[in-house]
Amino acid sequence: MQLQIEKGSDSFYAGCILCGQCEFKRIPSYWTHSMTTAGKFVTESLSKAQCMSCGLLQRVEIRQLGQTDFYEKHYGFYERPGAAVYDRPRYRAMAKWIKNALNEFTPSTILDAGCGRGWMMQAMFDEFPTSSFLGIEPSEQENINARENGLNVIEAKIETNLVLDKRFDLIYSTNVVEHTTNPIDFLEALKRLLNNEGCIVLTCPDSSIPSAEFMFSDQNYSFTPHQLLQLAEKAGLYVAAWKPAPDNPSLRHKQLIILSKNEPSVTKDNLSSTTPIEELYCRRCEYVQSYVACDEFLQQQIQDCQNIYNFGTSTWSLLLSAYCPNYWQKVTACTIDKVKERSSFQGKPVRSLNELNTGSKDAFMLGVNPETQSEFQKKLAANGLNCIRWDHIISG
Repeated sequence: MQLQIEKGSDSFYAGCILCGQCEFKRIPSYWTHSMTTAGKFVTESLSKAQCMSCGLLQRVEIRQLGQTDFYEKHYGFYERPGAAVYDRPRYRAMAKWIKNALNEFTPSTILDAGCGRGWMMQAMFDEFPTSSFLGIEPSEQENINARENGLNVIEAKIETNLVLDKRFDLIYSTNVVEHTTNPIDFLEALKRLLNNEGCIVLTCPDSSIPSAEFMFSDQNYSFTPHQLLQLAEKAGLYVAAWKPAPDNPSLRHKQLIILSKNEPSVTKDNLSSTTPIEELYCRRCEYVQSYVACDEFLQQQIQDCQNIYNFGTSTWSLLLSAYCPNYWQKVTACTIDKVKERSSFQGKPVRSLNELNTGSKDAFMLGVNPETQSEFQKKLAANGLNCIRWDHIISG
């Protein structure tokens, strides 16, 4: 689906938001289009570049989607078929991660900054059943969805002029800071909503190792742990703890940071070392190139196939639809375990796996996380299905 958005500000940061330098080196992009985390195609390149002074990766030389009406009018991350199957377990894992990171801290009031339709709020309520919750979300449709599920949500952006009539013991924000147009302003706004003895928990991708996290055009920044610490300090916040992701494929390449208004006595845990800036740039370029290589590999694998079924409708299938376009053009349909109603995904019909009448020349391409492809291959191969993996080309 082509994304049509209202024209907004054409301004962009002329310099790095962390170090102020203007020495950027562009990450090569091989496509005239890009894709948002909601699966919408944008007729603009990724336009990502790395600051060669501090290593921060950010979107440059083009407007940021947050400067338009994108999040208010066009953001629907959960609309794809099977989203609940793929995403709800991830939110449950993230909620447990946050609860464990906070040790014995039990907040009375909790704010979810960027709550979507509230799946993370529901997962957090299971961990903090005695706390009162409020969610803030800019999307009109997701606000409606959250309220229909009985959640207390207000329609707004986290901005410097946001005024609420209460302060919170815990403010958490999952995978939001990297989408903001100004992450320093974002953290300062959260700080103003925080009780003096409260804390802020952020989770976001850890870009120390290049991964799919920077392949989306609505993600403006990619932070290494050290850069995330710098960001917090610029917002006048103290770092109470930093945590790497637990051993869970759905949380791989994530990081968690706990921030407070007061200087804490807790130190950072297992903070990853800094990769040399030039080496990080080369790794990022190689990662983008891997999608081109994957497209070529998949075309070779399916050239003699009659029907090509893309197994899955997760974020990874979204990435393949955008950045392996020659493969995607040949996909017959997408398939998941069970389809509740007739639907489509990225222009392809979605069909239940058990309803397919497959032949010897049909192939199932695993459109799932590379970390789980071995597991899914065993499952499908046990039913006599021909599976194609690509986890040796693109990492999870």
